[in-house]
Amino acid sequence: MAEVTSAYSVYDLVLQVAKAAKVAYYGSDGQGIPMVPVNEHDFDRCLRCVNDGIKRFIHDAPGDGWKWQERLAEVTFGIVEITGTVDDGDGTSLTDATLETTYDTDDDLKGYYVYDTTLKIQALITDYTATGGVITVGAWLDYYGNSSALVPIVGDTFYVTDVATVAGDKSRYFLPDDFGEIAGEIEYKKGSNVGHIKWGHVNEIRNAVAVSTSLGNPTKAAVRSIFNRKWELIVHPSPTAAKTIQFPYRTGFNGLRALTGTAFNGSATALVTTNTHIWNIYPDDYFNGWTIEITSGTGRKSYAVVTDFDSTDGTAAVFTVAAWLAVDGTSTGVAPALNSVFYITDGLRHPAGQMFDMAVRSAIMAEVAEEFGQLSYDAMGKYIQMDLPEAHALDARMRPRTVGRMQSGSRRLLQPRRHRSRTDVTYD
Repeated sequence: MAEVTSAYSVYDLVLQVAKAAKVAYYGSDGQGIPMVPVNEHDFDRCLRCVNDGIKRFIHDAPGDGWKWQERLAEVTFGIVEITGTVDDGDGTSLTDATLETTYDTDDDLKGYYVYDTTLKIQALITDYTATGGVITVGAWLDYYGNSSALVPIVGDTFYVTDVATVAGDKSRYFLPDDFGEIAGEIEYKKGSNVGHIKWGHVNEIRNAVAVSTSLGNPTKAAVRSIFNRKWELIVHPSPTAAKTIQFPYRTGFNGLRALTGTAFNGSATALVTTNTHIWNIYPDDYFNGWTIEITSGTGRKSYAVVTDFDSTDGTAAVFTVAAWLAVDGTSTGVAPALNSVFYITDGLRHPAGQMFDMAVRSAIMAEVAEEFGQLSYDAMGKYIQMDLPEAHALDARMRPRTVGRMQSGSRRLLQPRRHRSRTDVTYD
């Protein structure tokens, strides 16, 4: 089941902080409904309270950790890794005539992934024409998943894999965006019919690869941080079968991201801002994929997904969108204009989930009391004495239950086991 829509969003949490701290924005005439601050300083303080409050809540876990942080990662290995040199390329294609000799049927590579490792761009292959070795893609993305203005050129090195990998290397795979740390042993999925795989140090794998490129079922794995806020799994030897591995992990928390500002002008497909805290700080494409919403002024309640962010001219920043949508998500919205207030976020919610909303909110209010001064009630006391214990109780109810009496040893002695199973298993 997906996260319920009533769960607190970043906007909800920042707004609650703003109202409690009495820094909410009420429109240009001061008569509107409360909104998140337009002032950069106040907004930053509110967002910091939100993130620090969530970190406080995560830190105040039960002695054996939060159950809600426990996840199971699953990675299926690829078995295809093609390398080649670009003969020609453009915004939607890449050509290498030598592909035709091995992949001689149309659509042989359709659904695979192509990586130009010279320019560090990638794409999903939407079509393949065997004659001439022409790969067609919808759009080129950078390694962060943002749209890229770069296109393959003659002489570039490229790789093709049958599953999503890191840089076209079937020994490397992205881990979930919420990955925090390894929480248990790695193993092949039941029924894989292969040997064991175990954790090793990343340098151990790198040294092995430096000596020779081995192929087979991976026997060692490691995790390392790469790119921006991403982690990868690296295995050795390089896989030759589409086997699946699993391992438990705990979610991490990188922080919720959002900004607010005012428009200098807008159109049916863009919003331009001259706010200095945006155009002279954030690089091109930084906000690609984020959701932008008009919160006040012309276009209020219209929203869109940012398809391109441009801050290169040094005087303004441009958010490009496909079209502005109305609140129903289908009708055409109203474009922003001069002094329209906007809010932009990457769309993530706090990591604990809707059932912990009240405890997370309480932890945030404790931060508000420290940042802005005492509230009208004892925020820290409410959090520590009421909401946090209740969250611990909720989390405990998520833990697995055993069925019947778990025993081991002699049938005559029937000594109880001194540990609990993670699964509902009864031992005689």
